[in-house]
Amino acid sequence: MLSLKPLGATNNELTYYANLGEAESADYYSEDGARPGRWRGAGAEMLGLSGDVDPLVFRNLLEGKNPDGTKSLVQNQRGVRGRRAGFDLTFSLPKSFSVLWSQASEAERKKLDAVAELAILRTLGVVEELCGKTRRGKGSQVTESAKILFAVFSHDTARGIPGEAPDANRHYHCVMPNVALRVDGTSGSVDARPLFARRMKNALGSLFRAEASMLLREELGVETYRPQKEGRDEPVSWWEVTGVPLGLVKAMSKRRTEIEDWLRRTGLSGARAAEKAALVTRQGKTKHTRRELDVAWREQASVWGFGAQEVTKLFGEARSLSADEKLTGSKNAVARSLSMLLDHQARFTRNELLELAAIEAQCQGIGIDDVADAVEQELTTSREIVRLQDKDRVPSYTTREMVRLEQSTVERATRLAGRRGHAQSHSQVEACLSQHKTLKSEQCEAVRQVTSGGDLVSITGFAGTGKTYMLGVAKELLEASGYKLLGTSLAAKAAKVLEADSGIPSTHLDQLFLDLERRYRTLDDKTVVVVDEAGTVGTRHLASLLQRVEKARAKIVLVGDERQTQAVAAGAPFRKISELVGTTAMTQIVRQQEPWARRVVLDLRAGEAASALSALDRRRRLFIEPEREDALEGLCEEWERIAFSGGGVANTLVMASTILDVRELNRRLQDVMRRHCQLGDYGVEVDGLCIHLGDRVMLTRNNRLLGVENGSTGEITGAWGTRLSVRLDSRFEVEIDVEEFPHLTLAYAQTVHKSQGSTCENALYYIGAMSTDRELSYVAASRARHATYLYTYEAAALDIDGLAGMMSLSRPNEMAIQHTLEGTR
Repeated sequence: MLSLKPLGATNNELTYYANLGEAESADYYSEDGARPGRWRGAGAEMLGLSGDVDPLVFRNLLEGKNPDGTKSLVQNQRGVRGRRAGFDLTFSLPKSFSVLWSQASEAERKKLDAVAELAILRTLGVVEELCGKTRRGKGSQVTESAKILFAVFSHDTARGIPGEAPDANRHYHCVMPNVALRVDGTSGSVDARPLFARRMKNALGSLFRAEASMLLREELGVETYRPQKEGRDEPVSWWEVTGVPLGLVKAMSKRRTEIEDWLRRTGLSGARAAEKAALVTRQGKTKHTRRELDVAWREQASVWGFGAQEVTKLFGEARSLSADEKLTGSKNAVARSLSMLLDHQARFTRNELLELAAIEAQCQGIGIDDVADAVEQELTTSREIVRLQDKDRVPSYTTREMVRLEQSTVERATRLAGRRGHAQSHSQVEACLSQHKTLKSEQCEAVRQVTSGGDLVSITGFAGTGKTYMLGVAKELLEASGYKLLGTSLAAKAAKVLEADSGIPSTHLDQLFLDLERRYRTLDDKTVVVVDEAGTVGTRHLASLLQRVEKARAKIVLVGDERQTQAVAAGAPFRKISELVGTTAMTQIVRQQEPWARRVVLDLRAGEAASALSALDRRRRLFIEPEREDALEGLCEEWERIAFSGGGVANTLVMASTILDVRELNRRLQDVMRRHCQLGDYGVEVDGLCIHLGDRVMLTRNNRLLGVENGSTGEITGAWGTRLSVRLDSRFEVEIDVEEFPHLTLAYAQTVHKSQGSTCENALYYIGAMSTDRELSYVAASRARHATYLYTYEAAALDIDGLAGMMSLSRPNEMAIQHTLEGTR
């Protein structure tokens, strides 16, 4: 694991880091004295620095001076506001390594330390290669390579919690002074942009773990493995030492547990939040002798039957992979990583590939050099890799297969749009429209396109503009002419809504493909396929569907809004196809009852969140509370008021962006239901939740035998043993044995992604820290006919301006062909 922190030039920070070598001895009275830091890096050699770090020399370098403090090495010295003194790269070994180290003999500890320090040294070599840059010239426009240096400090313990000895925690502070040495003898500040480039920190951390895992295996014969994610059939991104009990690992992670508890209470997440949690929960250090620490650690481990003898058994004979094995293994790691990346995005950067390849290389006997060489080989020599335009000044890539797929998809879409095999006569269309007096002008035009346009039609409908009602009218007209309509969507829930609101028989895309392969359904020249929520469909899915439509000489109608939630899979073909063949826009919102509420939705779609929030604030629909707990309580109280004063539980939708927030809200809202005596006493446990008679639930997996779809909601009408009876909102009754089908959860709250396509009377949107953006905000604010309420808290949003910034930030999915360089197609 790697954390990265810029260092300010204040006296307190300089003093703290200059004396970092003494910080470890402050944790305990060391019988053999403090361990000073060690100089590393080519820059240290240029300055004649080696061996132990002298605190005075280190401070001089942090202040931008030469080692003896007589000469400035940078233009902006200490005292200039905003100057960075350096950067702290803190590498932490996986917790099981620290547990192993805590029970090892002194000789074994030295071997483990040697492995860790060699992994650190090799990772810092990558930092030097990728991040050893400085700038000079007018406006600092010229970037050139330079030598950098590090002061590396080894620490053994985590910060303790009151009344207990600190846990073992082997980690290394690698402090890089903000000084770069050029080959011509001049010097300047480090150009830190590469260090903070997207995914750089993650890539370096993954490379460090891969190297440490490889060295443990080769040098000490210690095996590692990647544990499975809780409740999921995939491994975590780090390794643990084989043979170290995971229960003991958790027991000796008291500091981590303390930080996680704080994050859970505040609702914050991510690296920055974890750093804040570490500071907020930080306790003053208490001193312990090395002997006291060893005794405490061994007493704790003995409860788990793990000690010195068990440690020794884990050290085996070293076995290095052959060069051919490493080459094959690293190539396979890169190939798997490419596949994983391109499942979810159409283009990628070197750092993204490096990060995933290093994760895949862990526990395989493959280290930094093998991974880096394989990635470089793939990017520079593979005929399959295509260089794209830079992404935030960083080179990006895709594969020729992805380019071919995207090109063939848009070419096929263009051909279909130009083919007119299903056009209805003008008189038929107008006669039908004249019978539907409530249609808006834009809805009428959309019906004309669906029924009279080419064999591919794009309809871009803003949220709440009556797209499914329009499709119902088009269905009536097309069926009268002998056509059959088939609806589909990426999500089963969206397909169900399409069928219910338009009358078009519908199923989700994966099921449609399966039905077509098994010939349960067929496409022919009398078929019109309607794809709802087309903006969520990735390139591979849409390419397959367009191919089938063209072959059958059928027609396809793409209906969606590229500004709503984005495709989870790679690509954004709906947006690109709409640009190429044209689209019919539906912008007249009919869902929201009041003009100002419609304006809010339009503003959020356009990225004008400040205007939207101002309107909500004036009408007391926006609440930025002091603390997270206040925001959660306020939302639950408002939900209670609405739901139990005529609004109804089923028609009052609560949304959040993360699954964790949704789970917490569901528990709280279930408590509200219990207070109102709406739930039965008997409960059935499912995935850590207790489901009662009267609860609102959501099914989270498709099951044709039960006749249910992922996203279907309903009410529990019976509970006995492990069985539940559910009356779905479609009025269909289903009985579920949770031991056979445990795929349901509470449905008082749901993620914004799950809510897309839904309509309700009232909605409440909880916004956690960094958990929203333009697309999510637009979807959340456009669900309700009557009122939408937003709840957040100061640590998440600061104020209205901070919240507006988050809600205006767009994260669109893209196609690779939008960024191809000249001559690469």
